[in-house]
Amino acid sequence: MAYDERKSRSYSVYTEGFRFHPTDRELMKYLLHYVINKPLPTLVPIEQEDLYSKDPWVFFDGRKEKTMYFFTELKKKKKENTRYVRSVGSGSWKSQDKGKAVISERGSILGYKRSLRYQWKASEHDGQWLMKEYSVSDEVKKQLRKRVRDYNKENYVLCRVKRKKGEDDPIEQKETIETEELNAIIDDPLNGVLKPIATLNLTL
Repeated sequence: MAYDERKSRSYSVYTEGFRFHPTDRELMKYLLHYVINKPLPTLVPIEQEDLYSKDPWVFFDGRKEKTMYFFTELKKKKKENTRYVRSVGSGSWKSQDKGKAVISERGSILGYKRSLRYQWKASEHDGQWLMKEYSVSDEVKKQLRKRVRDYNKENYVLCRVKRKKGEDDPIEQKETIETEELNAIIDDPLNGVLKPIATLNLTL
């Protein structure tokens, strides 16, 4: 499925009251559907970006969300090894653990979740960006190669990126409201009525 950037960005303009809080297992299913080119439900706000080409705040510029989801391709440092490029812009993503298995309903390992933190020493951004990276297990990849023609997304992962700074900062209350702020609230589109997301059925 070809991903249109304009269309994918519209996914993140949520209907008021709608919150995207998928489980690890659900995120793995989204990733599996993506790598075999199966369409995702319309309201699933996962975009395709090259996360390892720019600093994380670039993708959040002008956006209200504190957590965003991306499909991105990992790039190897050298073709013959398994180490991936983690440096981006002025800093780099550093692994915080060895990864945790994501288990299916039947107890099978679908893939792994790894925690990373953005580091740029002596910068205000150091440690303020967190990532959970979801990858498909080698055993599942092996089966997908046999089942899917033109399987070419083996190095793609799903990333949940979160910005920490200011997340818990209290908002100073005031009795008055500026006309500009009120107009922005009134003019903000609600995107119509929320439709239920289709259930994903993926049996491995």
